[in-house]
Amino acid sequence: MTDTAAVLCPDPVRMTNRSDERKKFARVYLGAEPWFPGTGGRTYRGVIDAYHGETGLQMDDDTVAALNTAWLEVMTRTQPDEYRDGVLYDKRQPLILRKLAAEQLFQRLSAPAPGVPGVRVDPGEVIVCPYSSTVLLEEAIATIARPGGVLVCPEGYYKSASVHVAKYGLRMVSSPATADDSFKVDPAALERCLEEHARQGNLCGVMLTLPGNPVVAEYTVAELTEIGRVLVAAEVPIICDMSFDLLVDDHLPIAALSVPTPDGPVRLYDRVLSITGNSKAYNAFGPCKLGAACTGNTAWLDEIRARLQVSFQRETTHLARATIEHTSDELLVRNRMLLRAQVDVACELLSAVNARFGAALLRPLGSRQGMFLTVEFEPGLMAAAGVRTSSELEDLLLTLAGIDCVALDRTGSRRLGVRLNVVAPRYGAGQEEDAPRLLRELFDRMEYLLGRLRAGMSYGDALLERRIPAIPVAS
Repeated sequence: MTDTAAVLCPDPVRMTNRSDERKKFARVYLGAEPWFPGTGGRTYRGVIDAYHGETGLQMDDDTVAALNTAWLEVMTRTQPDEYRDGVLYDKRQPLILRKLAAEQLFQRLSAPAPGVPGVRVDPGEVIVCPYSSTVLLEEAIATIARPGGVLVCPEGYYKSASVHVAKYGLRMVSSPATADDSFKVDPAALERCLEEHARQGNLCGVMLTLPGNPVVAEYTVAELTEIGRVLVAAEVPIICDMSFDLLVDDHLPIAALSVPTPDGPVRLYDRVLSITGNSKAYNAFGPCKLGAACTGNTAWLDEIRARLQVSFQRETTHLARATIEHTSDELLVRNRMLLRAQVDVACELLSAVNARFGAALLRPLGSRQGMFLTVEFEPGLMAAAGVRTSSELEDLLLTLAGIDCVALDRTGSRRLGVRLNVVAPRYGAGQEEDAPRLLRELFDRMEYLLGRLRAGMSYGDALLERRIPAIPVAS
C-alpha cells in the first residue's frame, strides 16, 4: 500500500463507466444461463449478484399496515384532517419530514457516545428531498465546485461517487487509508493531501463516507477528533455521506464532535453537511424514500435549498412519513443483528477457505458491521496470475466464477480487492430470500477459482477459456 499524500488512480469516471460497460459485455459472452464450477465437482448455474446495495431486510407488520393505510388514503384522496391546511404538505420542504429526519434519521447526533455532548438537530437545520439522498449530494457538490477544482475523498468512498462529482467539473483525489486491515481514514495522509492541494490552489472541499461504504471502520472518539482537527485546519466545506449510520451499532457521527483549537472549541456540526436517507435502515422503496441533510452552517444550507428544485408530491410525503413513523427502534436493532449474523457467517466461510489452503489468500477489511464484506486478495497470488488491478480481479470473478462484485479501484483504493454484498446475494432483484444458500455457493465458487490460480492458471488463461476478450488498459 502506498503512503503518498494522494492516490492518483486513473480517471475515476472513466473507470466506473468502463466497469459497468465491461459487465454488460461479459454477460453477452457468458450467455443467458452460464454454468460455473465449484469444488468437489459441483457446478452452478447463473451469475450471483453480490454487487447491488439492497439489504434484503423486510419491514415489520406495523410498518406494512401503516403503509397499506397510507396507500389507500392516497388512492382515495382521503388524507387525514391534519393535512387539510396544506402546511404539512409543503411541496418544497415539508415540515413533518424535516422533523422526522431531525429526530430519527439524525438521532445519533444528539446522543453519540458517553461523555460526548453531541448536537440536538433542529428541523430548521434540515433539508429533505424526495426519493434519494443522491440529489442532495449533487446539489451540495455544486455549491462548492469551481473549474479545475479538487474534492478530496479518503480511500473507500461510494462506488459511483465519481460520476456525481464530475457533473460539476470537480476532480476526485483519494487520500490513502491506514495500511492495516482496519481501513480507517489516516489523518496524517489526509492532512498531507489537503495541504498539497491547498498550495496548488485547487482545493474545494472534502467528502467523507462514514460509516464506510464499502468498508465500515470503527473509530474511537480520540481518532475521530484527530480527523476533525485536520478538517478544521483545512478550512474547507466537508460533506459526509452517513447513509449507513443506522445499519451499524454504536456509530459515532463525526458531526457530533467538537474539536479543541487555540481559539476555542469548534463544532464540526457547523463545518460538516451530513447526508443520509431512509432507504437502508428503514427498508424504504420507491415513493416511500427520501433524502435528508443537516448542518449548523445555515448559509450553506440556504445555498443548497435554493438549488434544490425538486417538489414533494403528496403521496411521497405521506408514504415516507408512514415508513419512518412506524419503524421502531427495536426493529432497527433487530435488523443490525441480522446483518451482523450474516457477515459473521461470511467471515467464517472466508476463514475456512484460507484454512483449507493453509494460507491467508483472502483478507477481510474493516469491522464486521454493515452489509458488505470487503476482501483483499493475496498480492503475490494475484501478481503470479497477471492480475494488476482490482478491475481485472472484478472481471476475473465475474467471467470465471460468475460473481458480480465491486472493484476497489472504483472506491479510490489501490488494494487488490472487491466489495461483496454478503447479506443479500441474489440471482436477480427480489430474490434475496435465497441469500444464505447463495452465500455458501459464492465462497465455494471463489475457492475453486483460487485453487486454479494456485495451480498456475492466469487471468489471461481464464479469458481464453471463456473466449472473452481482455478489457482495455485503464488510462
